[in-house]
Amino acid sequence: MPDSENGHWYRCHGLLIWSAFAIPQMLGAARPGAPDIRIETGPDAARVVTQARAKSDTGHWAVWRSPDGGLCFCASDVCDFWIPDGHTIYITPHSAADVPTVALYTMGSALGLALLLRESLVLHCASLAFGSSATLLLGESGAGKSTLAQQLSMNGYSALGDDTCALWSATDSSVPVVYPSGTAFKLWRNALDASGIDPDGHQPVGQRLDKYFVANAHAGDDRPHAVRRIIVLEKNRAENGRPVLERLDMLDAMQAVTEHVYRPQFVGALGLWEGQFSQISTLVAGTRVLRLTRPWGHEFMPEVLDLLSAD
Repeated sequence: MPDSENGHWYRCHGLLIWSAFAIPQMLGAARPGAPDIRIETGPDAARVVTQARAKSDTGHWAVWRSPDGGLCFCASDVCDFWIPDGHTIYITPHSAADVPTVALYTMGSALGLALLLRESLVLHCASLAFGSSATLLLGESGAGKSTLAQQLSMNGYSALGDDTCALWSATDSSVPVVYPSGTAFKLWRNALDASGIDPDGHQPVGQRLDKYFVANAHAGDDRPHAVRRIIVLEKNRAENGRPVLERLDMLDAMQAVTEHVYRPQFVGALGLWEGQFSQISTLVAGTRVLRLTRPWGHEFMPEVLDLLSAD
């Protein structure tokens, strides 16, 4: 068992996590116990990635099966990662990598892979709670998920997580449940400017992006929240368009959720699509899935918030 004196303890996606280095955007754990997932640093990941890469000509974001078990991948100029199972993440940071970027990939791609190995449905989305129910915000990268989630968390909702969301089956619920997964949203500078937030007071999201961590305005409780609503964000490119919220039928809802499975290349490499489709079907059957089409402009945010609150 990891030594609590030489590491860091967190709660994330309903799991207890021990890490060899600090990940400030994870929720700190007050009562350490036997960890569900360990995050270790050392040469093991680089060794496994080197072996796998020698047998393949694929590059950035390639994922390889490891002869030592599980999968490994390389984030260029950041880290080598090896996830042998759903219990351990091995990391070899590259010399040029900064700690915030290492933490970002660890909390995202590496943990997402570990969650898949634990048979969770992992979606690329932001998540919020209202009471005991959860709302998921899906959309392509840059669709404004985090910006809208941050605004909702300032208007009555509790923030659960940003970027990734692990959905778990629950014995007392007909739909999957989600837990809090982080302490902040990642917002682009223009979103900060529109909200009147000074970027100088916030930590940058690594060295590569003009993006910043903004602490959750209202954090959700560390307990399961049943998913009751999914909102798929879509830009309205028509001139003088207004925000529109419409419910999707079962087929369109299945497609929309499937398109936002986190790191589909991981799902394919693990041969998990059949299980993922089954979980998506259960999710959609018990959840309202809606498409929010809205103009691309922060001046429409009050109207969007009113529309979602009235739903």
